[in-house]
Amino acid sequence: MRLFTFFTAALLFIATIKLPIGFYTALRILVFICSILLVRSSYQDGLTNWVIIFLVIAVLFNPILPVYLYKKSIWMPIDIIAGILFLGKGLFWKRTTQ
Repeated sequence: MRLFTFFTAALLFIATIKLPIGFYTALRILVFICSILLVRSSYQDGLTNWVIIFLVIAVLFNPILPVYLYKKSIWMPIDIIAGILFLGKGLFWKRTTQ
């Protein structure tokens, strides 16, 4: 799971450049799935900040009822912040899950 969070973070950082729409659709699905898995694993410790953070990310990147912000300039900071959060969760994985 830790490697999955690093991979998702890397793709979120890559998303700041102009790419085909298919990449962003796949990214939305990947970020949603990874967020839900992180919520599930973090919730075992109770309702922590990580649970709330990744629930918000899951809602933003939800592929079923997507949030449309229409401008790349709005999505870029969201992608960077989400990438930093995934990277942080991956780096502090052992400390928070054990």
